[in-house]
Amino acid sequence: MGFIMQSALDILNKHFDKMVKTLQQTVKFNTEKGAPQPNAPFGANVKACLDYVLNTARSFGLETYDCDGYAGHADFKGSGDKVLGILGHLDVVPAKADEWRFPPYSAHIADGKMYGRGTMDDKGPMIACLFAVKALADAGFKPSKTVRLIFGCDEESGMQCVEHYFTKMPYPDVSFSPDGDFPVINREKGIYQFDVVCGKLPKGLKITAGERANVVPSLCKVTCVKPLNLCAYASQIKQTRTDDGCEYLSFGKSAHGSTPDEGTNATHAMLKILHDNFPDDPSLEFVCNKLCDTSGKAWGIDLQDAESGKLTCNLGVLRTAANGTLIATVDIRFPVTYTCSQMYDLLRRNTPQQFEITPAHTSEPLFVPSDSELVTTLIDVYNQTTGQQAKPIAIGGGTYSRCLPNCVAFGPLFPREEQTIHMPNECINLDNLRLMAQLYLKAIYALAR
Repeated sequence: MGFIMQSALDILNKHFDKMVKTLQQTVKFNTEKGAPQPNAPFGANVKACLDYVLNTARSFGLETYDCDGYAGHADFKGSGDKVLGILGHLDVVPAKADEWRFPPYSAHIADGKMYGRGTMDDKGPMIACLFAVKALADAGFKPSKTVRLIFGCDEESGMQCVEHYFTKMPYPDVSFSPDGDFPVINREKGIYQFDVVCGKLPKGLKITAGERANVVPSLCKVTCVKPLNLCAYASQIKQTRTDDGCEYLSFGKSAHGSTPDEGTNATHAMLKILHDNFPDDPSLEFVCNKLCDTSGKAWGIDLQDAESGKLTCNLGVLRTAANGTLIATVDIRFPVTYTCSQMYDLLRRNTPQQFEITPAHTSEPLFVPSDSELVTTLIDVYNQTTGQQAKPIAIGGGTYSRCLPNCVAFGPLFPREEQTIHMPNECINLDNLRLMAQLYLKAIYALAR
């Protein structure tokens, strides 16, 4: 290990406590998507967090740029014309405080972990990268490429942030996103999020569940003018009498929509109850019999390939429109050898013609060859640091990597580490934060020297 590398690692370790405090402050901003304001398209809190991070980067001697509040970057200038991009995001999915051990925006530290929404997805990794860049700069590293930390503000809701950013700024020449898993993710399944507009429900029946397509809903609420037979699910349902009839609540466990079997979808039990009570309703029959299967097999869409595995299907949102129509919002992650067009055609063939399919957020798969210089460099950094012989992996999640050429995801989740992203009690292990910062430092050095 060279002098600059060892010096940079020593500096990184010396400033670890400051890194933790900076991350705590970043997590304390509630960066759930908010109402747009001038120069704050995703809400005032998101913009305040972006300002804080860019101000911190400027205090480290980096050049910063605010792209109309959509995103921003911090540059560690290199001697050449090429750019190494590091893309992460500051926005988060919603957090329900009553499901958390500690308040989700308190950044509370307990048992060697920091708890808070965004600690792993994606504030923790981006702060680790920021401190890795500072350590390299302080150690006297002179990169040949400009190292550009890009902070997006709308990754969780459609990635409008980077779409806008890259209308103003060129793509980096090579990039990684610290927003997935270690060792390296070079294959990401395609994303197909869409609404299925079904028929009208029986009069007096309303269903509400979920907030986002890419989150497994933990609560489903049904109101009905007449009592329901709860069948075999009575123990799973909370029933309350109201002035207008009855209210029913079913509970589940949140998880990332790309891994629906890691959670418990609160809609599934409720839909089985409703279908039993209204067996002739075509909308309830469809969503119960087709959309409650996370493999897509019941729907006839269970694709798979050797490169990335099996399709997953998450029923993320259920709602009753003002006219009584049932609308289901679904998140499908499909294998890398298929396309969005093929996915739509398959869905259309297997869905009743009277039900409308309306695509929302869609994204083609990512596949960067395992023998590319980018992938082999990152794999070597990971294996040399950890002593492992890991190989690139595929995931169902979607990262910024698919938004630009020559980009893969690199961390932050370690193999066999508990996955809390998008879940209650999301947390980052502080020992792992230190290790990931070291990995990011070595990766930046190897790719930018």
